[in-house]
Order: sequence, then structure tokens, then C-alpha cells
Amino acid sequence: MKKWYKVALLNLVVLAVLGLLLRYKINFPLPLMKQENLLHAHSHFAFNGWISFLLELLLLNDYTNDFKKSTTFWDRFFIASTIVNYGMIISFAWVGYAGISIVISTIALLLSYVFAYKLYKALPKEGHKKVSVQFVKASLFFLVLSSLGPFALPVITALKAPDQYWFHNALYFFLHFQYNGWFTFAVLSLLIKKLERSALYNVKYARIFFRILVVTCIPTYFFTTLWHHRPLFVTIIIIVTATLQFSSLYFLLKLLYQNTKTVYSNLPAICRWLYSFAIGAYVLKVMLQFFAVHPQVAQFAFGFRPVIIGYLHLIFLAFVSMYLLSLMADKKIISLDYNLTSVGLTIFAAGVILNEILLAIQGVAAIYYLYLPHLNLLLFINTFTLVTGAILLFIAVTRPVTHSKTILKYQL
Repeated sequence: MKKWYKVALLNLVVLAVLGLLLRYKINFPLPLMKQENLLHAHSHFAFNGWISFLLELLLLNDYTNDFKKSTTFWDRFFIASTIVNYGMIISFAWVGYAGISIVISTIALLLSYVFAYKLYKALPKEGHKKVSVQFVKASLFFLVLSSLGPFALPVITALKAPDQYWFHNALYFFLHFQYNGWFTFAVLSLLIKKLERSALYNVKYARIFFRILVVTCIPTYFFTTLWHHRPLFVTIIIIVTATLQFSSLYFLLKLLYQNTKTVYSNLPAICRWLYSFAIGAYVLKVMLQFFAVHPQVAQFAFGFRPVIIGYLHLIFLAFVSMYLLSLMADKKIISLDYNLTSVGLTIFAAGVILNEILLAIQGVAAIYYLYLPHLNLLLFINTFTLVTGAILLFIAVTRPVTHSKTILKYQL
């Protein structure tokens, strides 16, 4: 399985380079590529080539022994996934949304169905009552549910819907159940799994936390639906849902407070810091959703492109990516015996933090219709930080594990 983790981190390098090209084209001419096509290639590869690819590996490894039992099948699955992922880069960058790119992205959706089915069947029956496994099953459900968004787009086109909001709602349906469903529940399953090993683990709090999130995941889609005038019943649903999700933080933070010393105290400093950073990003995400209950705030949040990009990057980079990278270091998939690993993690995390700060400034400026000409250039320059961190992590994962005394451990 180690070879596929190497592929995942290579994909992170490719993703960072695609982001660099996007930022370059915003600031400088690049006539060979269309900005919109490059954006589609970047976003599709981010979802399938990086996050989903790595989550599939981690869930398969943590919850089943199926990779050892069905090595040939899973090798073929990840080979097919890799071909499809790079096919999406080429097709979307070349022609944008067209026949070939739609076919390839549809194959990616079908592969996600195969994974969801195979993983669900491979989950040990004796562990189905564990809260972490319930998070896994919910994540697979939302993974499949999210695919209804892309499949709805051709139907909307065929019906010639006059209102553009139907297109936005279908797109946000996919994004919502990927980010707040598949990604979030899968990452939280890995978090809860760590806490379950603690003698102080409170299963009651964990179950309440899970039930609140699973009940509110579908209604929170209404946060993103862009109606001209929000109906009263939708406003009520949003208020209740946001309040419930906000209350769920109490049970999560209580679990973390009770178990931090027993679960995280013996970890390397870089892992503790990155775990805290990722969980802090998740808490901030829930708080932002809570404040977006107000209709005018929601209009600001989903009516300005920089705000949307900043929010999505908060989930994608600060929460999901940083948690998964720290978990890879925790599991010694990328060995902390090398200075290179900790340096790479630190540089990448610094790039994520700077990226979020700059996007937040850009979002606030957009809300107040302020033009800050140097922000896009700063975002482009900062992308080199992300590329550098990703390259160092890929180099680190390709090096064989050794216990040579000549290797110094990097300490924060």
C-alpha cells in the first residue's frame, strides 16, 4: 500500500503546481490555457486525485484488512483511479466541459460507487456499533449522495431551466455533500477512532456528536441554495440546523479535552500542532456557518467569489489536508526520522495559513468593493510555498525508513 501513498503525495505536488498555474494566469498572460478550463482541471483533481484518493487509502487501511485479502483488485482500482484522475487534468485543461471530460468525470463517479460498496462490505461486522465506523458509513452515504449534483446538470440543461440558480444549486449540492459530508465525516471517523483507544473515551458524547452532525448534514445544504427571496420555512430550518451544529462543538471539544493527554501527549510536536490546527479550522468552519444564519450575512458569504474560495480552502486545506498530512506523519507513512518531513509539513502549513489570511483579506475587500491590486500577486508568490512543502513531503515519502544515527530528528 505504501506505493499508493507515494502516488497520493505526488498528486499533491501536481495539485499545487496546477494552483501555481492558476495564480500565474491571474497575474500574467498565459495564452496556451483558458483560466476556466484550468480551474476545472484543478478542482476535479483536488477532489479525486488528492483528498478522495488519500481518504480511500486511509479508510481502507484503518478499518479493514481488505487490501491484503484483495491486493490485485485494489491495485487495479487505484491504477484505474490514477488514469482517470490524470485524464481529467488533461481533458478539462484542454477542452473544459466537453464530451471527453464529462465521460472521464462520470467514470470517476462510478469508481466512487465501487469504492463505497467494497469498503462498506469489508467493514468488520463486530465493529459496526463503534461511533468511528458509523462516521465511515455516513461518509460513504454522502459520497454517493453528492454525485446527484453532477448528474442533475444535464437534466437541468435538457429542461432548459430559465433560472441560473438551478445550476448553482446543483453545483453547490455536489460541493456541500463532498466537503461537509464525505470529506468531513471521513476525517472525523479517523479522529474518533484515535479517541476510542483512550481509557477516558466517552462513547455517549461521541454518539451525540455523530447524531447531531448526521441529522444536520442534509438541512445545511439550504445554507448554499441561492433563492432571490428565502422562504420562511427555509429560514427556520437553517436557524435550527445552525444552532444544533454549533452545539455539537461542545461534545467534540469535551471529547478532545478529556482525551488529549492520553491520546496526543506522546506524539511528536509537529503532529500535535498540526492536529490542533486542523481541528481549529473545523471549529472555525462550524462557527462561520452559525453566523451565516442571517440572510444578509449568507448573501455576503455566497455572493462573493473570494469569500466562497476562502471558505472552501478553509475546509479543503486547513482542515482536511492538514489533518490527513499530520495523520500520515503520526502513522509513520512519512517518517519523522527525516528533517525533510518536518520541514515539509511546516512549510506547507505556513503556506496554508498565509493563503487563508490573504483570501480572508480579499474576501473582506470584495464585500466592501475595495480593490487591492497586490493581493493576487501575493497569493501567487505564496503558492510557491505550497509547492515547495508538497515536493519535500513527496521526497520524504519516497525515502526508505532507516534508523541511522546520522539522521537528525527535527523538533519544533
